[in-house]
Amino acid sequence: MIKKIKNILGLTILEAIISTAIVGIGFVAILQMVNYSVQSIDTSGERTKANYLVSMMAEDVIGHKDSIYGVNSLSDDVVIDIDGSITIDGVAKPDARKFSDHLAAVEFVAEPCAGPGTVDTTNDPDDATIKSIYDTEFIDAPSNKEEKWMKIFSQNRYLKCKGENDVKRMKVYKICKWPGVCLYTDTAITDDGMYIGRIQVNLNNGKKRKFLYFQTDYKIRK
Repeated sequence: MIKKIKNILGLTILEAIISTAIVGIGFVAILQMVNYSVQSIDTSGERTKANYLVSMMAEDVIGHKDSIYGVNSLSDDVVIDIDGSITIDGVAKPDARKFSDHLAAVEFVAEPCAGPGTVDTTNDPDDATIKSIYDTEFIDAPSNKEEKWMKIFSQNRYLKCKGENDVKRMKVYKICKWPGVCLYTDTAITDDGMYIGRIQVNLNNGKKRKFLYFQTDYKIRK
Protein backbone atom coordinates (compact mmCIF):
# COMPACT_ATOMS: atom_id res chain seq x y z
CA MET A 1 0.00 0.00 0.00
CA ILE A 2 2.79 2.40 0.92
CA LYS A 3 4.47 1.75 -2.43
CA LYS A 4 1.26 2.44 -4.39
CA ILE A 5 0.69 5.74 -2.55
CA LYS A 6 4.19 6.90 -3.47
CA ASN A 7 3.49 6.18 -7.16
CA ILE A 8 0.41 8.49 -7.25
CA LEU A 9 1.75 11.47 -5.33
CA GLY A 10 1.40 13.77 -8.42
CA LEU A 11 3.76 15.99 -10.45
CA THR A 12 7.13 17.12 -9.32
CA ILE A 13 8.08 20.81 -9.45
CA LEU A 14 10.29 20.17 -12.49
CA GLU A 15 7.46 18.46 -14.37
CA ALA A 16 5.07 21.30 -13.53
CA ILE A 17 7.56 23.91 -14.76
CA ILE A 18 8.14 22.06 -18.02
CA SER A 19 4.37 21.63 -18.58
CA THR A 20 3.77 25.32 -17.88
CA ALA A 21 6.49 26.29 -20.37
CA ILE A 22 4.99 24.08 -23.06
CA VAL A 23 1.50 25.51 -22.52
CA GLY A 24 2.91 29.06 -22.48
CA ILE A 25 4.70 28.54 -25.80
CA GLY A 26 1.44 27.27 -27.28
CA PHE A 27 -0.48 30.32 -26.07
CA VAL A 28 2.17 32.68 -27.49
CA ALA A 29 1.91 30.97 -30.86
CA ILE A 30 -1.89 31.19 -30.78
CA LEU A 31 -1.78 34.91 -29.88
CA GLN A 32 0.61 35.57 -32.76
CA MET A 33 -1.72 33.72 -35.13
CA VAL A 34 -4.69 35.75 -33.87
CA ASN A 35 -2.78 39.01 -34.37
CA TYR A 36 -1.75 37.97 -37.88
CA SER A 37 -5.35 36.97 -38.68
CA VAL A 38 -6.67 40.35 -37.53
CA GLN A 39 -4.11 42.17 -39.69
CA SER A 40 -4.93 39.97 -42.68
CA ILE A 41 -8.65 40.64 -42.28
CA ASP A 42 -8.00 44.38 -42.07
CA THR A 43 -5.79 44.31 -45.18
CA SER A 44 -8.32 42.25 -47.12
CA GLY A 45 -11.08 44.65 -46.11
CA GLU A 46 -9.07 47.64 -47.34
CA ARG A 47 -8.40 45.94 -50.67
CA THR A 48 -12.07 45.06 -51.07
CA LYS A 49 -13.10 48.66 -50.38
CA ALA A 50 -10.46 49.90 -52.83
CA ASN A 51 -11.90 47.61 -55.52
CA TYR A 52 -15.40 48.99 -54.95
CA LEU A 53 -14.24 52.62 -54.97
CA VAL A 54 -12.15 52.19 -58.11
CA SER A 55 -15.12 50.57 -59.86
CA MET A 56 -17.30 53.45 -58.66
CA MET A 57 -14.97 56.00 -60.29
CA ALA A 58 -14.95 54.08 -63.58
CA GLU A 59 -18.76 53.82 -63.58
CA ASP A 60 -19.06 57.55 -62.84
CA VAL A 61 -16.97 58.45 -65.90
CA ILE A 62 -18.63 55.93 -68.24
CA GLY A 63 -22.12 56.84 -67.05
CA HIS A 64 -21.51 60.56 -67.65
CA LYS A 65 -19.29 60.40 -70.71
CA ASP A 66 -21.68 62.67 -72.63
CA SER A 67 -21.96 65.21 -69.80
CA ILE A 68 -20.23 68.53 -70.40
CA TYR A 69 -17.85 69.81 -67.78
CA GLY A 70 -18.77 73.21 -66.35
CA VAL A 71 -22.09 73.47 -68.22
CA ASN A 72 -25.50 73.21 -66.59
CA SER A 73 -26.92 69.76 -67.23
CA LEU A 74 -30.36 71.34 -67.75
CA SER A 75 -29.19 73.46 -70.69
CA ASP A 76 -31.16 73.05 -73.91
CA ASP A 77 -29.91 72.97 -77.49
CA VAL A 78 -26.46 71.56 -76.74
CA VAL A 79 -24.63 70.59 -79.96
CA ILE A 80 -21.38 68.62 -79.97
CA ASP A 81 -19.65 68.83 -83.35
CA ILE A 82 -17.50 66.15 -84.96
CA ASP A 83 -14.29 67.89 -83.89
CA GLY A 84 -15.50 67.98 -80.27
CA SER A 85 -16.43 71.68 -80.22
CA ILE A 86 -19.55 72.46 -78.20
CA THR A 87 -22.27 74.99 -78.98
CA ILE A 88 -25.00 75.90 -76.46
CA ASP A 89 -28.04 77.85 -77.60
CA GLY A 90 -26.18 78.80 -80.78
CA VAL A 91 -23.20 80.20 -78.87
CA ALA A 92 -19.81 78.48 -79.20
CA LYS A 93 -18.27 77.44 -75.87
CA PRO A 94 -14.53 76.90 -76.48
CA ASP A 95 -13.87 76.08 -72.81
CA ALA A 96 -16.63 73.48 -72.58
CA ARG A 97 -15.64 69.84 -73.01
CA LYS A 98 -16.97 66.38 -72.34
CA PHE A 99 -16.03 64.53 -69.17
CA SER A 100 -13.38 62.34 -70.82
CA ASP A 101 -11.81 65.34 -72.58
CA HIS A 102 -11.68 67.18 -69.27
CA LEU A 103 -9.93 64.28 -67.51
CA ALA A 104 -7.54 63.98 -70.44
CA ALA A 105 -6.58 67.63 -70.01
CA VAL A 106 -6.64 67.79 -66.19
CA GLU A 107 -5.63 64.75 -64.15
CA PHE A 108 -7.68 64.15 -61.01
CA VAL A 109 -5.48 63.82 -57.92
CA ALA A 110 -6.99 63.57 -54.45
CA GLU A 111 -5.52 65.81 -51.79
CA PRO A 112 -3.10 64.04 -49.40
CA CYS A 113 -5.05 62.44 -46.58
CA ALA A 114 -4.18 63.77 -43.14
CA GLY A 115 -4.82 60.55 -41.26
CA PRO A 116 -7.74 58.96 -39.38
CA GLY A 117 -10.51 61.24 -38.24
CA THR A 118 -10.02 63.92 -40.87
CA VAL A 119 -13.13 66.06 -41.32
CA ASP A 120 -14.14 68.81 -43.70
CA THR A 121 -13.74 72.21 -42.00
CA THR A 122 -13.30 74.27 -45.15
CA ASN A 123 -16.36 76.45 -44.65
CA ASP A 124 -16.11 76.70 -40.87
CA PRO A 125 -12.75 75.88 -39.21
CA ASP A 126 -14.46 75.57 -35.81
CA ASP A 127 -16.99 73.05 -37.09
CA ALA A 128 -15.53 69.53 -36.76
CA THR A 129 -18.64 67.61 -37.78
CA ILE A 130 -18.32 65.28 -40.75
CA LYS A 131 -20.12 66.70 -43.76
CA SER A 132 -22.01 64.71 -46.36
CA ILE A 133 -20.09 63.91 -49.52
CA TYR A 134 -23.00 65.50 -51.39
CA ASP A 135 -22.99 68.67 -49.28
CA THR A 136 -21.51 70.75 -52.14
CA GLU A 137 -23.51 70.82 -55.36
CA PHE A 138 -22.37 72.09 -58.76
CA ILE A 139 -24.35 72.79 -61.91
CA ASP A 140 -22.82 69.91 -63.85
CA ALA A 141 -22.42 66.19 -63.20
CA PRO A 142 -18.64 65.95 -63.83
CA SER A 143 -17.88 68.60 -61.20
CA ASN A 144 -20.15 66.84 -58.71
CA LYS A 145 -18.40 63.54 -59.38
CA GLU A 146 -14.94 65.03 -58.86
CA GLU A 147 -16.10 66.67 -55.64
CA LYS A 148 -17.45 63.33 -54.42
CA TRP A 149 -14.15 61.58 -55.22
CA MET A 150 -12.20 64.30 -53.43
CA LYS A 151 -14.26 63.99 -50.25
CA ILE A 152 -14.15 60.20 -50.28
CA PHE A 153 -10.37 59.92 -50.71
CA SER A 154 -8.83 63.06 -49.23
CA GLN A 155 -10.86 63.00 -46.00
CA ASN A 156 -10.03 59.38 -45.19
CA ARG A 157 -13.67 58.33 -44.98
CA TYR A 158 -13.49 54.78 -46.29
CA LEU A 159 -9.82 53.84 -46.83
CA LYS A 160 -7.30 54.04 -44.02
CA CYS A 161 -4.54 56.56 -44.68
CA LYS A 162 -1.14 55.27 -43.54
CA GLY A 163 1.21 57.77 -45.15
CA GLU A 164 1.86 60.37 -47.82
CA ASN A 165 2.39 57.65 -50.43
CA ASP A 166 -1.27 56.64 -50.30
CA VAL A 167 -2.12 58.57 -53.48
CA LYS A 168 -5.39 58.35 -55.41
CA ARG A 169 -5.56 59.64 -58.97
CA MET A 170 -7.26 59.26 -62.32
CA LYS A 171 -5.90 60.13 -65.74
CA VAL A 172 -7.53 59.70 -69.16
CA TYR A 173 -5.40 59.21 -72.26
CA LYS A 174 -6.78 60.14 -75.67
CA ILE A 175 -5.37 57.96 -78.46
CA CYS A 176 -5.87 58.43 -82.19
CA LYS A 177 -4.00 58.22 -85.48
CA TRP A 178 -3.11 61.86 -85.97
CA PRO A 179 -0.19 63.40 -84.01
CA GLY A 180 -1.61 66.91 -84.11
CA VAL A 181 -4.94 65.82 -82.68
CA CYS A 182 -3.90 63.42 -79.93
CA LEU A 183 -0.89 63.38 -77.67
CA TYR A 184 -0.76 59.58 -77.87
CA THR A 185 -0.97 58.03 -81.32
CA ASP A 186 -1.74 54.59 -82.69
CA THR A 187 -2.10 53.93 -86.41
CA ALA A 188 -4.64 51.19 -85.71
CA ILE A 189 -7.14 53.72 -84.32
CA THR A 190 -8.60 55.45 -87.36
CA ASP A 191 -11.49 57.21 -85.62
CA ASP A 192 -11.47 60.56 -83.85
CA GLY A 193 -10.21 59.15 -80.60
CA MET A 194 -10.25 56.35 -78.08
CA TYR A 195 -10.14 57.34 -74.42
CA ILE A 196 -8.43 55.04 -71.92
CA GLY A 197 -8.79 55.81 -68.23
CA ARG A 198 -6.20 54.87 -65.63
CA ILE A 199 -7.07 54.82 -61.93
CA GLN A 200 -4.41 54.35 -59.26
CA VAL A 201 -5.12 53.83 -55.56
CA ASN A 202 -2.21 53.19 -53.18
CA LEU A 203 -2.70 51.43 -49.84
CA ASN A 204 -0.52 50.80 -46.79
CA ASN A 205 1.68 53.85 -47.47
CA GLY A 206 2.18 52.84 -51.09
CA LYS A 207 3.17 49.22 -50.44
CA LYS A 208 -0.03 47.94 -52.04
CA ARG A 209 -1.30 49.45 -55.30
CA LYS A 210 -4.55 49.05 -57.17
CA PHE A 211 -4.69 49.93 -60.89
CA LEU A 212 -7.62 49.86 -63.27
CA TYR A 213 -7.48 50.55 -67.02
CA PHE A 214 -10.76 50.97 -68.85
CA GLN A 215 -12.23 52.59 -71.94
CA THR A 216 -14.12 55.75 -71.03
CA ASP A 217 -15.27 56.87 -74.47
CA TYR A 218 -14.79 56.34 -78.20
CA LYS A 219 -15.48 58.94 -80.88
CA ILE A 220 -16.42 57.39 -84.20
CA ARG A 221 -15.40 59.35 -87.27
CA LYS A 222 -18.44 60.13 -89.40
